[in-house]
Amino acid sequence: MSADKKQQKMGEQRSYEDYTYMANMMFKTLGYDLFDSHRPRWQNLLLRSYFVLCVVSNFYEASMVTYRILQWESLAGSPSKIMRQFLHFFYMFSAQVKFVTFIIYRHRLRLLSNNLKKIYPHDDQKQKEYHVNRFYLSRTTRYVLCLYYFTMVLMALGPLIQSCIMYLIGFGKAEFSYQRIFPTRLSFDSETPLGYAVAYVIDFTYSQLIVNVSLGTDLWMMCISSQISMHFAYLANVLSSYCPSRERERQDCNFLAGVVKRHQLILSYHQDVNNAFGLLLASNLFTTASLLCCMAYYTVVQGFNMEGISYMMLFVSVAAQFYMVSLHGQMLIDFSTKIAEAAYENKWYDGSLRYKKKILIIMGRAQRPAEISAKGIIIISLETFKILMTITYRYFAVIRQTVE
Repeated sequence: MSADKKQQKMGEQRSYEDYTYMANMMFKTLGYDLFDSHRPRWQNLLLRSYFVLCVVSNFYEASMVTYRILQWESLAGSPSKIMRQFLHFFYMFSAQVKFVTFIIYRHRLRLLSNNLKKIYPHDDQKQKEYHVNRFYLSRTTRYVLCLYYFTMVLMALGPLIQSCIMYLIGFGKAEFSYQRIFPTRLSFDSETPLGYAVAYVIDFTYSQLIVNVSLGTDLWMMCISSQISMHFAYLANVLSSYCPSRERERQDCNFLAGVVKRHQLILSYHQDVNNAFGLLLASNLFTTASLLCCMAYYTVVQGFNMEGISYMMLFVSVAAQFYMVSLHGQMLIDFSTKIAEAAYENKWYDGSLRYKKKILIIMGRAQRPAEISAKGIIIISLETFKILMTITYRYFAVIRQTVE
């Protein structure tokens, strides 16, 4: 029996640590601990050393990718090579933007996470009232993330395994093919045993960083936005079920004051999410569209072979990843506007005149949805995902027609 089924059968509720576990682990496996957990000094030294290795590999290979693209002569005449190189560039560029944004906002993200932890319901009864399990990452989302990571591991280890198999099939008589994860030519010879080992370590740590950062930042966004959606849903439930009375005007107004105060607090946390992730996700829309377009074209060019299938799986994984991000943005919009609906469903007609005026203010404020957007230009929602797939198809059609 799986852990999820056991937990559901036993009626256990998710803790706050369960919510942040996957997002936090994405960065811990890179050697970076956002919360500086207590551990022995040698472990800290080991983690930091590995993080430095990942960062150095990242900036070295990113600079080489950019440099080789600027050397257009090395790509000219081969549409397949051009598409693969641009695919690599867009994926790298998207990850670099996310990495820089994470480093800039890491202290704010840590503070926001700690604030949400403080207001998270910790006793079992409260957790049931908040329906905390409902807002945890869905099973579908977790399957998508596992598929994405499995695809990336397959693409990372595939070239090494393929080179070894071909060498062993030839019983050591055939030359070792020195296949690598990325096609980028480095500043040293990678077709010698030592050079290949160094190049593969650089490729592997670089790919791990861009994959984990790409997934990790999106997971943090989904984790925090689902937490905020949970608090909006709880407020809506409390507000809709409250029964006011004209004889209890003061008590009723104090209740509304508490709701407003809590609502304003959650909105301030939403604004922090918007500041940290809004511009990042908006820019990610265009890089993801370009990435999907290059993947689609490269898959068509490669045909039905190992590499073509790998990139087809990658296309599905990246599209599904952005769909999950868009879905959580839509959840935030939907649950934030439910407070206005709850205010209308409340038995406000039984309350005093002062109560009616106050609930009208709540209703008016809650009609403006809480959105993750870049200065209101691009709103992250399911409509955004639709736009993304439309842009991808149009780019793909134009590039295919141009190349042909």
